[in-house]
Amino acid sequence: MSCDEELDFSRLAQDTAHFRRRVVELSPDEDLSVDSGSWRDAIAFVEEGEVELECVAGERRRFAQGAVLCFPPPVRLLRNCSGEPARLIVISRRTRERSKPAG
Repeated sequence: MSCDEELDFSRLAQDTAHFRRRVVELSPDEDLSVDSGSWRDAIAFVEEGEVELECVAGERRRFAQGAVLCFPPPVRLLRNCSGEPARLIVISRRTRERSKPAG
């Protein structure tokens, strides 16, 4: 892949025994609390829109389409601060705890 080629999100780390792929969609002005356990080793690709990360100390940074993010423990909130929907592709390692079905 060269720098001029676009990233193919549809092929990006499909679900396997070792990795989990999930899609996170945020409506305009929607906030999502970042649970440090489920986001601990996640890498997120901003596929559409723009998002803002907010740390526990209140510091904020915006990231647009094409950005690659990780979520260290001080991140507390993911926010779509634009008037357009935002979509992230999130890849994380599977662990025993995260592999169990919810409920």
